[in-house]
Amino acid sequence: MPYHEFKLRVPIWDISNHDEGNTPAIRSLFSLLSVTPPNSSLASLYNSFYDNSAAEHIGDPAGRFGRGVVLIFISETDENSFIAIDMFLEATDQMNTVEIGICAPESCANEVAAIMKSIRLSAEVASALLEGNLGMRGTLSRNGFPRVVTNHKTEVIQHAQFFRGGKLIDATGPAQF
Repeated sequence: MPYHEFKLRVPIWDISNHDEGNTPAIRSLFSLLSVTPPNSSLASLYNSFYDNSAAEHIGDPAGRFGRGVVLIFISETDENSFIAIDMFLEATDQMNTVEIGICAPESCANEVAAIMKSIRLSAEVASALLEGNLGMRGTLSRNGFPRVVTNHKTEVIQHAQFFRGGKLIDATGPAQF
């Protein structure tokens, strides 16, 4: 079956917040691809990577820099379809952005494209919406992790957590939640 991939970077608060949970657009993507969403909001998961010991004061962004795994939510009906949320925060990112990666069957690619375009248009800040064969099934596979990620002038190890049916099925490092 042919697949179509999408990639977009937006601030976490444009797809999720603590009070209202995940946005309707993100919930639509999970539903469309038959992916069980996380029990917590994506914003709560994003904030779970905050390290108080690395912060000089409450709210110091340094407590979040260089942290964050890739959460990969695999479809219950098609093991090649997924929604990936890269929670890594690079030291120069002042907008708390996450990267959304989607691998969808060609049969629903137009619907996914429309949802991704709506997320991009409503986002406070957004990158280009990339779509096509982006190689994500290879780079986001279990074999692609752990991986080295550049964080300003240093390098850190990034892990991935794989979910299916609402359960953690694999992790390349310690589970965060």
